[in-house]
Amino acid sequence: MLKSSRAAVGVGIALSSVLLLGACATGGTPDGTSGSEFTIVSTEPSTGFDPATAVTQASLRVMELMYDTLIDYDQDNNLIPMVAESWTVSDDDLTYDFVIRDNAKFSDGSAITADDVQYSIERAAASEALKAPLAVMSSMTVVSPTEIQITLSEPSRVFLNALASTGSAAILSKAAVEADPDYFIVPTVTSGPWSMEENVPKSHATLIANPNYWNAGLPAIKKITYTYSTDTTANASALETGTADMTYNMKPADAVRLEKAGSIQYFEAPSPGIIMWGLDKSKPPFSDVNVRQAVAYLAPRADRLETCWSGIGPVSYGDLIYEGNPLYVKGEQRFDVPQDEALKTAGDLLDDAGWVMGSDGVRVSSGVDGLADGTPFAVTVPYENTWQQAQCNTETLQQDLKPLGIDITPQAYDSASFYTDVAADKFQMYHAGNNYATEDAYFSQSFTCDGSVTNLIAKWCNPDVDALVKQAQATSDVAEAADLYRQVQDIILDEQPMITTGAQYAVIGTSNNLQGYYPRADASNRGLIYATLTQ
Repeated sequence: MLKSSRAAVGVGIALSSVLLLGACATGGTPDGTSGSEFTIVSTEPSTGFDPATAVTQASLRVMELMYDTLIDYDQDNNLIPMVAESWTVSDDDLTYDFVIRDNAKFSDGSAITADDVQYSIERAAASEALKAPLAVMSSMTVVSPTEIQITLSEPSRVFLNALASTGSAAILSKAAVEADPDYFIVPTVTSGPWSMEENVPKSHATLIANPNYWNAGLPAIKKITYTYSTDTTANASALETGTADMTYNMKPADAVRLEKAGSIQYFEAPSPGIIMWGLDKSKPPFSDVNVRQAVAYLAPRADRLETCWSGIGPVSYGDLIYEGNPLYVKGEQRFDVPQDEALKTAGDLLDDAGWVMGSDGVRVSSGVDGLADGTPFAVTVPYENTWQQAQCNTETLQQDLKPLGIDITPQAYDSASFYTDVAADKFQMYHAGNNYATEDAYFSQSFTCDGSVTNLIAKWCNPDVDALVKQAQATSDVAEAADLYRQVQDIILDEQPMITTGAQYAVIGTSNNLQGYYPRADASNRGLIYATLTQ
């Protein structure tokens, strides 16, 4: 789900004994600008605003506007100071000292202290979102009200990236959270550029600028109305007519068309991520790896990119990391074969699995354990009803699998409950996608046994994969990490716990009057902090 100016994908290597100073980009409202109110039209946050539990993209896009992190990413995906004005790392890469800004305050005017930072990071380390990358912490000590020291049990190349995870690594007010059991329903005391004034389910949220924000003069946009809408066509129209200033994720074709007409500007960025088909592997047909492999041969790849994404984003024929990323190592392109060869190979695999072609062109079971003979290979495939590319991908899947004798029925599904039902194993097969700040977060969150979204993506547990990911994230050698991830990809290529067809560079459309905004590789809209809306 991402963006049109290009942002580099960082690898997140911690630098030993280097003092990192400075602040994010600064600035105020340029001459001749106004636009203190801004309207976003997008999907309603489906998992709330608690960083410990809210891991969906819809929730993260709101939380990142309310909560600052200790450190953050700049426009080029480099780590920079945020609530912490500086940090140092010991020669052995085990001890991190963070200095908190003297002027860092919550939106109620109270100081952000080392106690708040300790509370927030300990809470994050216990959460599903960041439990894995923060497990390496062995101690955390409050040195002074503005200094905190964190010691690791072993060096970690991804520790700093974890602290920069928008939304998930939020700095919270310990006093505000502990005083109100309903704090996360409408978080009014926040560390970030905006705080929440109201949240009306099924309608909208209102965010107002933090008057005590440490970065003087920012944000220039003083009020954000975040309107919840599942109709992407209507959202694009609202942007075109000027009743909205931003919407995402846009249908790429709409974004390209409206930009050519001069009505909008749009952004996309190369983000680590995945477009895939999730599978229930606990029972037939997808409990058989031969079936999974067969479907993978015919699953839409280049055709879905052109038809559904207007050529935006990479295609996977086996790789999970793509060319241009520092961790990319080209692997086996198993599914990059001519259509007739793919159809024959997939057909042979299904024959071996006990799925024979029926007289009506739909395969039926013959000796498949757990199914009566003659059961048709017919699967309903849900997709999020707010995501037009998901609908297009699923309809393309229907057409591409038909020659193989698999009957696919696309199903538009309420986006508000979609991933809840994915986690509850309600679907045989489903469309899914996600974006991440780094490849390290992508692999640990999606493919490890305790990954924060493994139950939505791979839906498996493989100790060999866990061991390889752990090694990759511990090493400071990028080439070694790339090779380890290549080994993970090889395991996934053979097992096909999910069927990957590429990655998504979701499209963000904005008013032409929005100036100074930039996209980020982690899909974040925190570029709004530095943006203005001209007259």
